[in-house]
Amino acid sequence: YPTIFKLALDILPIQGSAVPCERVFSSAKETTTDRRSRISPELMEVLQMLKFSIRHGRHLDFMEGLSKEAEI
Repeated sequence: YPTIFKLALDILPIQGSAVPCERVFSSAKETTTDRRSRISPELMEVLQMLKFSIRHGRHLDFMEGLSKEAEI
């Protein structure tokens, strides 16, 4: 059944990939409000990545990699 196999490969992944996409749009809707309607696409991307990392327990350490030698 090679024809059915090819058809299945085209159709079946659609549902599986739709869920993460919906989550991204839902998260973006939370970020973009009427008061934040002028957020640039670049800032929106950074905010979404920051929200994702915080939700998954990956907190940013802005001091990581800095040493007293780098300050001089």
